[in-house]
This record gives sequence, C-alpha cells and structure tokens, in this order.
Amino acid sequence: MIKKCLFIAFFLLFGNHLYAKSHQVKQVSSPYLLVDKTEESSSKNKIITKAEEYLGKSYGFGNRNDFKTDCSGFTQEIFEQFGLSLPRSAALQSKYGSRVDIKDLQVGDLLFYRTYKKEPSHVAIYAGNGQMIHASFRSRQVQYDDIGKSYYKQRFMYAKRLALVDQDLSTQTN
Repeated sequence: MIKKCLFIAFFLLFGNHLYAKSHQVKQVSSPYLLVDKTEESSSKNKIITKAEEYLGKSYGFGNRNDFKTDCSGFTQEIFEQFGLSLPRSAALQSKYGSRVDIKDLQVGDLLFYRTYKKEPSHVAIYAGNGQMIHASFRSRQVQYDDIGKSYYKQRFMYAKRLALVDQDLSTQTN
C-alpha cells in the first residue's frame, strides 16, 4: 500500500514533465524506473532490464540457484550475463571497478553497504532515479528500494562502476 502511494505521489509530482517528454521516454515494467529509449539501449539499461526479470525471486542467504538468491549472487548472476565474472561475495565484489561519488551515480553502478560486519556485506545495483534493485534480506526477495531510506543511508559505504567493455575484471581493481 505504501509503495502504491509513493508511486502515485511520484507520478503526480513528475507527471507533467513525463507527459511533455512522452515522445522520448518509454515506461518499462517497473513502476519506479523510466528508461530513455530514444537512443540505442545502452548496456547499463540492459542490466536493469535483465535485473527486473528477477523481481520477486526469493531471498536465500548464501544461495544462487533457480529458486533463491542473495545480494551478491544476484549481482554476480546479472553481470555474468554481460560477460563480467564477479566474485561470489559482496566484500570481494567491492574490490573491482572504480569508486564513484554518490552524486555521480549512473544506472548499473554497484552500491555497497555495511550490514553485519565491517567490510561490505550487502550489494545492490543502482537503477536510476534514486532507486536500487537488490536481493533484500529484510523483504526476502529481489525488489526495488529507495537509496534514501534511512536504513540504507546509515549503512552506505561506497559505489563502484564497472567498465562493461572489459571482460577481465582483474584489470579494474581499485
């Protein structure tokens, strides 16, 4: 119910802007994300489109299979489909890519959080418009969340950007 109210409020706030640009913007299946389709789809938008196929998939700590996944299994599986081989844990995934300031986030950037240990223990994919898509332990499923939620703001560590043209992540460590 809360998500529905937030969506309606968002739509009312930005509806006129979206209507004016309706010839340029196509809404995708997620009520949270608008992807610009005027240009050829970028790899980053394809990542989100692929990630959306997992919405509602059950969460299972340490799992990555047809039925359940955890946060790092989710990001590993998504990026694997684009030729990038990420390690299995959030802590190890955080060693790859280039650091990005939160003000400069782009769709497809990885967001790292400290949840139950000092090193990164949660990872999500930035989906644009202040949203992330991730396998949520709390909600027990893959879903969208607002990166501005106090829970995530308090635990945010940093963001990383992976170069999708590179097949070998070992050259991207920072």
